[in-house]
Amino acid sequence: MEKTSVVIIDNHPVVRQGLTTALKKEPDLEVVGESEATTSALPIIRYCKPNVAILDGSMTESCGDDLIAKIKTLSKDTSIIIYSMHSKHEPIYRAFKAGAKGYILKVDEMRDVINAITEVQNGRIFLSHKIPTTVTDKLLSGDDSGGVLSSLTTREYEIAKLISQCMTPDEIGTALFISPRTVRVHRSNMIRKLKLKKSNDLFILLRDCFSH
Repeated sequence: MEKTSVVIIDNHPVVRQGLTTALKKEPDLEVVGESEATTSALPIIRYCKPNVAILDGSMTESCGDDLIAKIKTLSKDTSIIIYSMHSKHEPIYRAFKAGAKGYILKVDEMRDVINAITEVQNGRIFLSHKIPTTVTDKLLSGDDSGGVLSSLTTREYEIAKLISQCMTPDEIGTALFISPRTVRVHRSNMIRKLKLKKSNDLFILLRDCFSH
């Protein structure tokens, strides 16, 4: 029987090594590539066209949503599973809206990761059983209202993630290859869109949205 090919994209070496070691023990799975960054991941996706890509939902050098779109452009039949620390509605909703088929948490058992691969490979959706029922109920109900950050563009959402991690405009600019001034403009736009008064209000809101 043909094996299910898997590519692992995560900026933490220990996570990549752990996943690779565990998946290699499965006779019907084959890890065909791994990467710590978007720049090296996309060529692997283009060349291997894996059945499944496991993507770290917290990668900071490229927004997870944007990377999902890039992967689907290069390999439309690749099913994407997000592997994340975040169990709130906002990041999960945006991941599925962008085209992900599975969402597992880094506190899940390895068996859950393997089950997720099997489910998405068979054309089904997989959600971690540790995601709160209030979140899964809303996701599975077909509610398309999004969350409090649904009005943000992909770039604004990308910057919002990094703001929630206490990064400064200079640090965000370096991570995303944009100027600190551009970061500040996006931050001002977010404050306006979200009807907030100041930068600290934005940080408090984002910290809550992206907390585990």
